[in-house]
Amino acid sequence: MSVLDRLKGIPVLPILNRVDACNPLKIAEALMKGGIGALEITLREQGAQSALTTIRKEFPDLLLGAGSLTETDQINWLLDQGLDFGVSPGWQPDLWEKAQSNELCYFPGVLTPTELSNVLSSGCRTVKIFPIEPVGGLSYFRALTAPFQQFTAHYLPTGGIGESQVSAYLDEQQVISVGGSWITPKELIQKKDYPAMKRLAQRAKKLLHHGV
Repeated sequence: MSVLDRLKGIPVLPILNRVDACNPLKIAEALMKGGIGALEITLREQGAQSALTTIRKEFPDLLLGAGSLTETDQINWLLDQGLDFGVSPGWQPDLWEKAQSNELCYFPGVLTPTELSNVLSSGCRTVKIFPIEPVGGLSYFRALTAPFQQFTAHYLPTGGIGESQVSAYLDEQQVISVGGSWITPKELIQKKDYPAMKRLAQRAKKLLHHGV
């Protein structure tokens, strides 16, 4: 099964931005027990790569990706570790070319019509819309993507989306999943409350698209 097919069964892609004060293995285990078999860890901290490597070895079946990619060397590292996908905050043609040549599932980030036009015209069909909520949320998403309906794209809206907003995004036909850090919130990480994260994952799983 392809990465995209697997993502279609995951309504919310959990995003872990901070790994300095957490046990990444415990978080991955909580998510999987809760029915969300995917995790993105952003490469914003020094320990992020170590966390990804550790999780990959311990949970080979977890759909695991690296976020905040800004350099082609990071894609080389991602591929060497056997990760499943990569995500960037913005659009960099060299990263897309690197990902494409290695058949890596890659979500570049866009926010404007010009950026989206550039991404789609390059041949990329997996796109992160980021940061979506600060600029208008679902209404902005609809306005942004409306002129590009001729492209069979898969969108990953991310940035400030809370639990109560997920279902409305998933009702959009081209939304494959929604990025969310609310499943792995800072306060639960600090408390090491992994059972609570499992419960949040279980609630997120219930938001799955109809017909998937």
